Amino acid sequence: MDLGSGTVAPSADDEEAETARAVARAVGTVVSSLRDQRGWSLAELADEAGKHRTHLGLVERGERHLSVESAYRLARALGLSLTALVDMAEAQAAGVDLPVRLPTRIPPPAAARNADHVSDTSGLGETWISGTIANTYRRLDLIDEQLVNAGTQPLAEIVELANLSAMIGNLLRSALADASEGRYRGNDPHKYPDLVSQSDRAHDLEIKVALETNRPKGHLPKPGHHLVFRYVLGGRRGEYIRGQRGNVVWIWEARLGHLSATDFDDSNTPGDSGKTAVIKTRVLDEMTCVYYDQRFLPYAKPRPGHR
Repeated sequence: MDLGSGTVAPSADDEEAETARAVARAVGTVVSSLRDQRGWSLAELADEAGKHRTHLGLVERGERHLSVESAYRLARALGLSLTALVDMAEAQAAGVDLPVRLPTRIPPPAAARNADHVSDTSGLGETWISGTIANTYRRLDLIDEQLVNAGTQPLAEIVELANLSAMIGNLLRSALADASEGRYRGNDPHKYPDLVSQSDRAHDLEIKVALETNRPKGHLPKPGHHLVFRYVLGGRRGEYIRGQRGNVVWIWEARLGHLSATDFDDSNTPGDSGKTAVIKTRVLDEMTCVYYDQRFLPYAKPRPGHR
């Protein structure tokens, strides 16, 4: 349209085409930013995504655009969905601050063990425990994304450790029920057991969570089947040094077994509200290990069941 000054206003199609080009260029900027956040070299990301580093360098500089397939591969290598990558590129092109997007954390396949024992107790397959841990990681990371994008510290830095353990237990209970193919329903908070069987093939389960080498505890001895998770606090990329704490939850062990009332010690630990029931060390070691991520072992050497 002629505006009377000899200038022709750009058409809607021209504006849309320019926006599309800006978003395509912004994909490279976002990829570069995410790569820097993760501390990866250009070669490391290119290798992870199955691309040549020269091609990836051109993409990051906006000199070459990605195909949908290449964008998908890069997004997956960065632990994102393709949708999340495009959303971030649109924000970048619009001049909006990029939100923090944390990479997906996937437990190593070799960490799952003793699938027969899991199946005998729950009627579920070998991926039930490791899949639940992956889902719990994602839920924790979603919380951290919201906190960091709001200018706040991650969850592990703003709650007391006892409360963090309780939150992890609640997330695990929910994720276990969701992944149980209808064999379990999550019980109401503070009610025993945490997972109520909905199948003749599944035993009720009580969920216990403890930090590092601590023994799980509760207010009273609770006979029955217990699923115990222990975790450490490491770095975002899986860095962990025994005796040091980061701000990212990594589950290093899960044990499954039946406990009787005599398998607990009474404790008067300072800071506890009254007496507590703590699983005995010997009993904990004798429970079947159903998950073990050796990267995060907080002991000087493996415990029984880790070999």
